[in-house]
Amino acid sequence: MTDTAAASSEPPPAPARPVVLDAQAKINLALAALFWVWLAGELWFEWSLSEQYGYGLFVPFLTGYLLWLRTLDCPAPQPRSGNGIVLGWVAVAAIAQYPIAVIFTANADWRLLAWGEALLALAATLLLLGRWGGWPWVRHFAPALLLFLFAVPWPSYVQITVVDHLMTFVATVVTEVLNLLGYDAIREGHIIRLPDSLVAVEEACSGVRSIQSTIMAGWLVGEWWRFRFLGRAAVLGWAGLIAVAFNLLRTLALAWLDAANGPAMMERWHDTAGYLVFGLSFVAVVAGAWLVRPRRQPAVANDAGWILAQEAGWLPKNGVLAVIALLIGAWPASMAWYAARAPDISIKSGWKLDLAAAAPHAKVTTPNLELKQALYYSNGIEASWTDDSGHDWMLFNLQWQQARAAQLGGVHSPESCLPAVGWVMAQQGDNLVWKRDDLTLVFNTYEFDHGPTRLYVFYCQWDPAGYHYFEKTGRYRADRLLDAWHADRKEGKQLLEIAVEHTPSLAAATELVQKFLQQAIVELPPASAK
Repeated sequence: MTDTAAASSEPPPAPARPVVLDAQAKINLALAALFWVWLAGELWFEWSLSEQYGYGLFVPFLTGYLLWLRTLDCPAPQPRSGNGIVLGWVAVAAIAQYPIAVIFTANADWRLLAWGEALLALAATLLLLGRWGGWPWVRHFAPALLLFLFAVPWPSYVQITVVDHLMTFVATVVTEVLNLLGYDAIREGHIIRLPDSLVAVEEACSGVRSIQSTIMAGWLVGEWWRFRFLGRAAVLGWAGLIAVAFNLLRTLALAWLDAANGPAMMERWHDTAGYLVFGLSFVAVVAGAWLVRPRRQPAVANDAGWILAQEAGWLPKNGVLAVIALLIGAWPASMAWYAARAPDISIKSGWKLDLAAAAPHAKVTTPNLELKQALYYSNGIEASWTDDSGHDWMLFNLQWQQARAAQLGGVHSPESCLPAVGWVMAQQGDNLVWKRDDLTLVFNTYEFDHGPTRLYVFYCQWDPAGYHYFEKTGRYRADRLLDAWHADRKEGKQLLEIAVEHTPSLAAATELVQKFLQQAIVELPPASAK
């Protein structure tokens, strides 16, 4: 990894002179900042919930710090003309926030929309920079602004593809190494089967979480030391390589501990190994960048603080204030849309699960942490039992208390999850429609094989507004736009998944599940009737 050039050739810094920002300058800067505040507000919820994107909570502050460092050596401004044109285009960007706000409120998991909003904020800011200081300011400040984009979640298709390939790669390599070490290991999807246990290669083990945060760290140190383009690209590649390599070693070490000492030892070291990998990845990225950093740093015009020349082409105050008001108005406009159009779920019946009545011998536990980190649910249980006839049961019941978390949980299905752990889908059967009074639950039904074992799976996602989850394996653009049009935010969403083994057929399993639901489902009266 080399950086073939030293510091970038930029116009000489403006002469050191103390400048006090007047009201016009502050209002101009506030307009640019507001686009990023809006984006951060939309993403803040996912950042606060997601272990994968938790580093995003710090990125706005790091971006602000890098921009401040850029002001210390900013070139003399060469403002471009055209106040009306710039204000017009920025006003268009502000107006675009109105439909974005409405659509995003019902689609917090639509990553392409988040990227569209991020690119809109970037374009508006670069347009303003071009007016204030011309091309020298655009070129000077853009690298610091780009750091914010590393906190925007990857588009779902890209992330799923990368995750799947990395988990397969890690599982394959670890299985081969264990066999070379003399342990009997077989890979089944993303599962490594050992003689007495299973090791699941999950997203954290694949390195994708570390890839995203360490690539961000790579851009951060590249900006800190002012690498040129090829140097930054090399640092990003180094960061990705480090993340995958360290997580491969982590998974190998945990699998070896399991094979040599049992699952308890692996669980004991699981979290510690994760924290260790995160810390070592960051140190390795910084160390690699430091070794090839440019040896000559840009000159600092004034180490006392801001150097924003008096000659900057600030836009007229009244025009900027009008655009700010237009941009701020998107928040109440979105709230008004949902207040007027949201379905009235207070008149809908709800339900809860009564396992004590339907399966008194069930062993009830809390699902593993990885499931919660993937689906963002508020409350959940996992249960397993064997009934009097020898049928083995497994059940998951998850509830979402926050609408945005329910959206981020997405629309999942067994046909995409179970094959990843070695099950092969034999067929999808007819839907099971279960009704009681005003309550209807619709289950997708599946048959899965794993060697000689056949599993019958019944899968239901439900919310009071009646979204047809059973017709979808995902949410498509038309669904998302219709959800925004109908102001459906997926409030009150629940998931119920039931799996049954040792029944002769899907029909027999369906009959068992229907009897179970009659005992287990307790209908709750509408909130309006309480």
